[in-house]
This record gives sequence, structure tokens and C-alpha cells, in this order.
Amino acid sequence: MSKPLTDLPPKDLIDRYLQAVGFWLPRAQKQDILAEISEDLRSQFEDREAGLGRSLTESEVAEILKQRGRPVLVASQFMPQQRGLIGPALYPIYIFVLKIVALCYVVPWLLVWFGILLFHRTEAAAHLSGEWHSLGTLWTVVFTQFGIVTLVFAAIDRASVKSPCLSDWDPRKLPKIRVETSTKRCFSALAGLVFSVFGLLWVLAIPQYPFLLIGPAAYLVKGAPVWQTVYWAIVLLAIASIFEHLVILLRPQLTWFPPTFKVATLLLSAWIVNALLHTHTYLLPAVPEGIGLASAMNLAIQIASVVWAAGLLIALAINGWQAIREIRRSMQPAMPHLA
Repeated sequence: MSKPLTDLPPKDLIDRYLQAVGFWLPRAQKQDILAEISEDLRSQFEDREAGLGRSLTESEVAEILKQRGRPVLVASQFMPQQRGLIGPALYPIYIFVLKIVALCYVVPWLLVWFGILLFHRTEAAAHLSGEWHSLGTLWTVVFTQFGIVTLVFAAIDRASVKSPCLSDWDPRKLPKIRVETSTKRCFSALAGLVFSVFGLLWVLAIPQYPFLLIGPAAYLVKGAPVWQTVYWAIVLLAIASIFEHLVILLRPQLTWFPPTFKVATLLLSAWIVNALLHTHTYLLPAVPEGIGLASAMNLAIQIASVVWAAGLLIALAINGWQAIREIRRSMQPAMPHLA
């Protein structure tokens, strides 16, 4: 027997459907489009209930949503209409896959390439022609991947025209609503604050107790002068982390603050990495027995610094984009939540 709509969580199926549609919509028009779809659906539900003289069952609500269409197809109706190999039904998924390819392959490769030029300017000058050749190879791979993805989606688009999958789906199997409660946000910020305080205390104790950082190796090796250069910048990073979590805890509505502040701390981290990459000596032997260990640890730290530099460039790109998005969103007039 079908379960009455009133026995379900309020607006459960509708909100899950709108969430699925919104995933494929452009951010700038998302709220307006979802409000229009929501109003249209509620009008259909009210008309159906008025005709039946009773509340709709879960199956009847699901049937209306099913007739409305798959979320990706509904979203494609509000996209700019284009002519080409990819039809409007698959176009949002096609763009989504291209973004994943760019984010996971092209962007990291370019950031690492620019990082090499930035942090190793002298070496890059001697091998610049080789670097440009590798950049040309990158674009060859990029266009190849773009072509493969396009051809695959074009084939799927042609095959899906007569496919029953477009109409054979169940709205009740849509993902549940993703809700981040204020309690969860506060707990996360509080936990981050506690760990940041302990992190600051740990950093402050390291000069007197190097065992906390390198363990028993502290009896065989000691820090090189480069750490005196970057130490207080590292302390400042620890203090900044405390400040960041305090602001998030006390002003959770400032959604633009975390990514914007993160960009500033990443820039400070980049200065630290730059200092580390301009030396090859991070540890010195404290006793003759520590010469081999210092050499091995210096190599490990140098490799880790290069990896850290690449990660920082990627993090700067991601957080910079998020900061711009959140700042622009905060400057827009508030949109009313869907009822």
C-alpha cells in the first residue's frame, strides 16, 4: 500500500528532486530557475489533490516528478540552446566531465610547470626550450582528451535517443537532501580551534625540544640556519589558523572569509616553501654518526618541498576561485529560500 505524502518528511521528494536539478544548473540562475520549477510542481500537486479530494500518495507524487523528467533533462531545458555533436540532454554532463578532466590533469600540470619556472628560475633559463616543448606536448594531450570525451558523448547522445533509460527512472531513489546544520559547523570549527591551539604550542616548543619533530634523530642532527629564517613565519601560520577558526565559530555567516583568508595563509606558506627551495641544506650532523642521516633527511625534505610547492599552487587556484565566488555571492541581494 502506498504511503500518504503527509507521512513523509515535509517536501521530501520535491526538495530531493530540486536538489538534483540544481546540481546541473549554472550558479548565477540556479535560485530563480529552482523557484520557477518549485512553483510549477506545487501547482500540479494542488490541482491533482483538488481533483482527487485527498492528499497525494508517495507513488502519485513520484509519478508526477517522473513525468516532469530526469533532473539533468529538466536542467538542460534552461541551458542556452546549442547546435553541435552533443544534444541538450547530455550537454550539462559533458561540460561536467570536461571540467573534471581539466581539474585533475590540465590544471595540476600547468601549475607544476609554472611552479618549476617560479622556484627554479636559474635552472629554467637553461632549459627553457625543453620546457616549451613539454608544454606543447601537454596541449597535444589536452586536445586528444577533449576529442575523445566529445566523441564518446556524441555516441552516447545518438544511442540514447531511443533508449528507455530517459523515461525509466524512480524519483524515490534520488539522493537525500544535503543539510549542514549549524551544530555541525560549530563543532567542526571548535575542533579546528582546539587542534590549532595545540599546534601553536607544539611549534613554540620545537626549538627547545626538537625531539617533538624528528624524534630520536634529534640526538644525531640539528637544524640548519634556514629554519631560523622561516620559523616565525611558521608561528604566524599557527596563529592565523587559530584566528581563522575563531572567526568561523563566531561569524559562521561570513562564507567568504574561509577561502579568502586561506589564500593569504597559502601565500605565506609559498614564501616559506620558496625559502626552503633555495637551499639544499636543512639539517646538519650534530655528531659524526649523523652525517649519513643528515644527508638522507636533506634529500627527503627537498623532495617534500617540491611536492608542497605543487600542492600550494593547486590550493591557491582552488581557494582563489572559491573566494571570488563567495565574495560575489555575498554582494548579491539575498535570495529567499524555497518553501
